[in-house]
Amino acid sequence: ALCTGLAARAELPNPVLHTVFPPGGQAGTSVTVTVDGSALDGLSAIRLSDPRIKSQKGEGNQFTIAIPAGTPTGLYDVRAVGMYGMSSPRAFFVSNRAERIEAEPNNTFESAQQVPLDVVLNGRIDKPGDVDCYRFTARAGQRVVLDCWAERIDSQLRGVLEVYDTQGKRLAVNRGYSGVDPLVDFCVPTDGSYTVKLFDLTFAGSSAHFYRLDIDTGPRVEFAVPAVLEQGKTTRVALFGRNLAAAGVPGAESSTPQQVGVELGLRGLSPSHPFDRVQVEVTPPQPGRSVPASFRMRPAQVAVDAFPYYYPDSNAAVLLSVIDVPVIQDASDNHSPASAQEIASPCEVSGQLTAGDEQDWFAVRASRGELLWLEAFGERIGSPVDLDVVVLDPSGERELAHFSDCLENLGGYRFPTSHLDPAGRWVVPADGRYLILVRNLIGGASHDPRRVYRLSVRREEPDFHLAVVSRRTDQPAGLNVWRGGRELMEVLAIRRLGLTGPIHVTADDLPPGIECPGIWLGPGVDRAPLVVTAGREATPSAGVLTLTGRVDLGVAEIVRPARGGTMVWPGQPTGSGRLTQEIPLAIAPEAPLLLTASLPETQFHRETGFLTSEPVVYQDSVLDVAIDVERRFEGYNAAINLTGVGLPRPVENQIATIPAGKDKGWISFHLPALLAPGPYTFAVQAETEVPPHAVSPGTSKGNIGVTVASNPITIRVAPTRVALEIDPRTPRKIARGKIIQLKFAAERKNGFVGKIHAELAAPGGVVGLRARGVTLVGQSDSGTLQVVATEDAPLGRQPFLRLEAVGTVEDQPLYHSGRFVELEITD
Repeated sequence: ALCTGLAARAELPNPVLHTVFPPGGQAGTSVTVTVDGSALDGLSAIRLSDPRIKSQKGEGNQFTIAIPAGTPTGLYDVRAVGMYGMSSPRAFFVSNRAERIEAEPNNTFESAQQVPLDVVLNGRIDKPGDVDCYRFTARAGQRVVLDCWAERIDSQLRGVLEVYDTQGKRLAVNRGYSGVDPLVDFCVPTDGSYTVKLFDLTFAGSSAHFYRLDIDTGPRVEFAVPAVLEQGKTTRVALFGRNLAAAGVPGAESSTPQQVGVELGLRGLSPSHPFDRVQVEVTPPQPGRSVPASFRMRPAQVAVDAFPYYYPDSNAAVLLSVIDVPVIQDASDNHSPASAQEIASPCEVSGQLTAGDEQDWFAVRASRGELLWLEAFGERIGSPVDLDVVVLDPSGERELAHFSDCLENLGGYRFPTSHLDPAGRWVVPADGRYLILVRNLIGGASHDPRRVYRLSVRREEPDFHLAVVSRRTDQPAGLNVWRGGRELMEVLAIRRLGLTGPIHVTADDLPPGIECPGIWLGPGVDRAPLVVTAGREATPSAGVLTLTGRVDLGVAEIVRPARGGTMVWPGQPTGSGRLTQEIPLAIAPEAPLLLTASLPETQFHRETGFLTSEPVVYQDSVLDVAIDVERRFEGYNAAINLTGVGLPRPVENQIATIPAGKDKGWISFHLPALLAPGPYTFAVQAETEVPPHAVSPGTSKGNIGVTVASNPITIRVAPTRVALEIDPRTPRKIARGKIIQLKFAAERKNGFVGKIHAELAAPGGVVGLRARGVTLVGQSDSGTLQVVATEDAPLGRQPFLRLEAVGTVEDQPLYHSGRFVELEITD
């Protein structure tokens, strides 16, 4: 894993934005916010992800945000900028409703804050046990929606909403509707006043338990059918929600009288509160780089191509997926094998599992040997389902394939990518007609039309998506490159539809003074380090990192933008992360050291036939990496511990140490025969301690532990030509002045028939041991080295000692192979 074990070390200051309050504002107004966080020394500005939204610094940590009229409603990222760079983001919601701020005291029904309808209340449950109460007046028959935004705006609040009448009778309660955020759909029974009570489910509270409470009678779109549209095609879409009115929407048709109910008991909804429905014409926008601004997108949603649809006067947009194959809506009577709906591959089905035990059946004809990819989308499109997809024979009795949830978590706690949507490949066993069953495993006995899903049935056509996250696993972080230093990010690749080949990632339109070499995620690799370097003269300004991934399929090229990701809060049991709307970067003060990695020219060559500049190395060889350290501050002479970062899985990581006062060192890795041929990128990571004045001028108390990365190292692995095997009976110890025999076998492979020269080697040269090399000619495939330890040989193990073999062609050393030798020198 990338950056394993970093969380326990102190590091360079990392700006973290904890809160922005109030966490939103109305379009066409200005709002004064207060920011709070850590390592925000020299706080000078805040940055919002939409350049149209401007800010101006006020007193202390206050800023005035000017939101232009017409700014689309939804979530935007805000970050603080200070002397150590740019902070991690927090969500800021732009609304089209009037905004108010909670006025304390409002902890009891008697002290409830009086508020109008159609307002957004910004508040906090600021201490354990805190309760916030609000009173509104409404007329009988009005439909008032109370929606608490907390988790969706990066809050730690786990809210509970209750509605009471003037007699203190509880009329509605909800403990979680949009994820853990509660919503009450309240049909006013009589004219009068009503009190809303809001508190935390576990009675926790802090400044991080902020919220936005909508008390709203305006239109609110909940979901759409179909949930996915075909790219470039205008489609009639049914929008479901509350208080929808088709007036003013060109081509809209109202279906409000339909009883589209949802049974959720104590969640505050009942069949007497049906969803309204209107139909509109929607044309997906042309594909672009933008991330939907209106939504808190979970890490797993990086694989969802979608866009926001804004219904007039609605408080927020609805997310619609887009796909490049025909879209089919599921039939209303496809709930048994006998009534299975006929579909043809490739297609995308948009379905709905309203009843708790509903099953949707589909029939597809396929040919023997055809490779189909089936993938369902439920959790990843915000639907309250846990989908199950099964392929059966034509009778519906025998199961042929059963697809599993995606439980692989590439980003760990900081960016959890696992999800409950099943997907997989299926090889058709014979020509014929097959059945596909889709069902919801958590339906229960209730009805809920929000249970929409997508089912993709298509040939296995490779695809991928990319996310870029901070290397830090202990807390949220932005991309801050210390001047004259480097910062490492991690690129995560969500491989889909059978993609196993290499992915090339490059940076575009870099700010002045910034370097970001392209990297490769090798065959089957789903994580790789991306290193950004700032020159010594780089100015302390902010910019944006734009990254693009490419896969060459021979007949076509797949091009995908990389999207930013962040941890939301540390210490969450199942992790806490989301996508960001951009990958901003900033320049921090001068770096205390610079780590530079290079490969010895004697270990690789540019092999004919590779149209690339990457060094060519071979399976079953040892790769040496030379490390140079530039120490920049007086008194900084500490030892530096090295390890690899971003190594592909078959490669075993190593550790090495550059002694105190030294500036050069080595670290070596064995590239096993299991490592698939292709390009790979990795880096070297260093942990050391620097004097305090290297980080904060004028500070003199205690050294500071830091972790830095080298420049990226890209290699191209080729099939081995010489495979070495060391006799397992070789002694593991040798005394000074003694001799041992090191026996080995060498197998020529992949068409190589030349000489093989074998000798003992180590980076920087072997110390204290002598061994005459052995050359294998003709058909000879084994040999013995006589190893002698000198009388003054240094005691202990020599780092990265190996048996190295070189295959020669016309006496030119071309094909390297190597195996580490575990040998300890004793008295």
